[in-house]
Amino acid sequence: MTITMIAVLILSGIMTNIVSALFGIGGGVLMVPILRTLFPNIPMQIIAATSLTIVMSTSLINLILFRHQHININIKSMLLWSIGMIIGVQLGFELSFILAETGIVSIFVVTLILLAIKTFFSKKRNQENTQKADKKEYITGMLVCAFGGFIAGITGIGGGSIMAPLVNQLKSVQTKQIAVYTNYMMFIGGFGSLIGYISRHIDLPKALSGSWQIGYVNFTIVAIVVSASFAMSFFSMKLRGKLSPQVTTRLLAWILLMIACYMAILQWYN
Repeated sequence: MTITMIAVLILSGIMTNIVSALFGIGGGVLMVPILRTLFPNIPMQIIAATSLTIVMSTSLINLILFRHQHININIKSMLLWSIGMIIGVQLGFELSFILAETGIVSIFVVTLILLAIKTFFSKKRNQENTQKADKKEYITGMLVCAFGGFIAGITGIGGGSIMAPLVNQLKSVQTKQIAVYTNYMMFIGGFGSLIGYISRHIDLPKALSGSWQIGYVNFTIVAIVVSASFAMSFFSMKLRGKLSPQVTTRLLAWILLMIACYMAILQWYN
């Protein structure tokens, strides 16, 4: 890798940590297009695997810092929804080796466009909502997270960009809790795909020669991005709560839409 590539990966780590802390979207939604741009000739499975591993690592960093903010969540909801995500991730992971690369990118683009539209037109949340989760919400949450995990397993988005807008619709979740829930689920749900990716053999692409690769995961890229993310984490946590929920929601919608358009241009007009 060149010095320029390393510098871009460091900047990527900084940006992924900021968007993860502010929006709870993990950063995979940024890492996929960035890695696709830096390494256009490597398989999408390597990009997805490396992106998901980065998301898991940055999520763990955020969770450690979230503990100091004393944000309470429903442990039962988190565990049940994580199970849903694990199932979805495994299904998506297996399907990623069957679909053509164009199909994977198409799913990525369409998913982000739909989520951007849904997020942009979502109803105003009640910040002080205290409604408890019931059986119906547990099941709804599991289905939502299974879908998020399914798309994450195929594309490497990470799941947070999918689940943050959807978890936002669950009545028992307050706005300030969304990032905590999604970071927990991204960390737990990523284990299945990580084991699957590192257990599969692939010859190291020339573009990644000299780097540390295990299966489909490039741990040199992971180490660079996660180190930069960790260095930024203390600052990014201070940004949480600075923006109103309405502004945060609108920004997330525009970010998802712009990334979807960029990936479409990169795939079909390059």
